[in-house]
Amino acid sequence: MSGSDDDRPRSGPWTRRGLLAGGVGAAALGIVGLGAGGILAPPDAVRHDRQIAEAHLAARLPAIRAALAAARPGFVFLAGNSQAELLGAAMARRPDVVNGGIGGTSARRYAGAIDGLAFPVRAGVAVLFVGTNDILRRADPLSARMAGGFAAATGRIVTWLAANADRVLVAAVPPIGPEAGAERDPAAVAAYTALLRDLCARQGCRVFDPFADLRDGPPGLTTRAVPPDGVHLRDYDALAAGLETHLRAPPD
Repeated sequence: MSGSDDDRPRSGPWTRRGLLAGGVGAAALGIVGLGAGGILAPPDAVRHDRQIAEAHLAARLPAIRAALAAARPGFVFLAGNSQAELLGAAMARRPDVVNGGIGGTSARRYAGAIDGLAFPVRAGVAVLFVGTNDILRRADPLSARMAGGFAAATGRIVTWLAANADRVLVAAVPPIGPEAGAERDPAAVAAYTALLRDLCARQGCRVFDPFADLRDGPPGLTTRAVPPDGVHLRDYDALAAGLETHLRAPPD
């Protein structure tokens, strides 16, 4: 998957820029705690960003419920953080896709949000994106406590998805741009992907890597994220095309 030749995300209503213009703020997409130039923001700014993210979660849940209520059996459900939400917007033309992404959510927060969601009909495939908001340096992501909490929360989400979908795919944790390195730990990208692989080996889901072509920097890093946040991609259409390939592939 390749990005564009410049530093801007592609135009259109389904890109990060389009969602920002539509009222989805940076905090809601998971860009919390950073000021201009990637400098850590003051605590008051972090709290403000969290409030925005909470408001976004409160707005997304009714939208997801409505989409699930209208879904037909065998649909594709995209779950998780802003990577899922932005990807779902890129795939909005597909009538069989339900965008269950909630920007700004960690695995723990998404695991709490699923209590407010129900599947009236069974999905064909559920695709989970987690990790981006779980590798914040201030949370010490490589500690046993945080890694264990991530695995437990993700396990709960996978159990829920498996109860409601025929197949569960879990995306590897995407790399981050150097701009995000002040807030997120690149070393945790591989570590948390390994946790996802261990989890799926136990619970019967499958880990795949739709971000493989983006891993063009040192471990955990990419040159293809959008500056200055270093978290979101330049081209979600390309990510959507790659996911289409995985969805067409026969189950293992």
